[in-house]
Amino acid sequence: MNRTMNATHNNFAKDPGSAICCQPTDTLLFDHPFVAAAVIDYDGRILWGNTRGKQLYFNDPDLDYDGKTVHDFLPDEMVIERLGLLRMVCDTGRSAFFRQILGGKSVVTTYHKMETIEGNNPRALILSGEASEDGQLSVPDHYFRFETKLVNFGILDKLSPREIEVLALISQGLTTDKIAEQLGRSPKTIEAHRSAISRKLGISSRIGLSEVARRAGLQTHHAGMKRVDL
Repeated sequence: MNRTMNATHNNFAKDPGSAICCQPTDTLLFDHPFVAAAVIDYDGRILWGNTRGKQLYFNDPDLDYDGKTVHDFLPDEMVIERLGLLRMVCDTGRSAFFRQILGGKSVVTTYHKMETIEGNNPRALILSGEASEDGQLSVPDHYFRFETKLVNFGILDKLSPREIEVLALISQGLTTDKIAEQLGRSPKTIEAHRSAISRKLGISSRIGLSEVARRAGLQTHHAGMKRVDL
């Protein structure tokens, strides 16, 4: 165990509110290669977060959470939405699951209530990972399925709402004529949208465009969602 890991374990032991001390979970998640993990309390205080989470959410593996809250890193709309979910999980004890687009990638997230230590706020363990195909996931029935109203498009933020719709339908393998029929527009208009999408993203082929859309788990309803920056 390296010096950094030792220091982290010592900090956990000194501050029981920092969440996963003396549990195998902290060792497993500390440097997990693809699972983003954080422990956040009822008031939004960030008690702990692993490197993968900092990279996934903020593209900064060296981000310092010490003494910080979610208000320091997230836009107000996201703080209100996600802290509300966390409090529901802590109040009911029911785990929650949702899918979000984060940095232009499809990310699945779960919230889990942790044991509350006497004298400390309730807290939740938040786990996230990239997962582009919804059909590959089997979520237990006892999970609360949350629907986020927010989207962080990343590179796709360059696109207009109509272009988001067109890109989503391209990823489903629809022809220009079928997309035009579904959106109530002419094939010429749809082709103009496709050309604009290719220009903005620097991707010329339909296959390339489809890959970007599938990586984001893009659906037509995402076009009308509130965009937020991280």
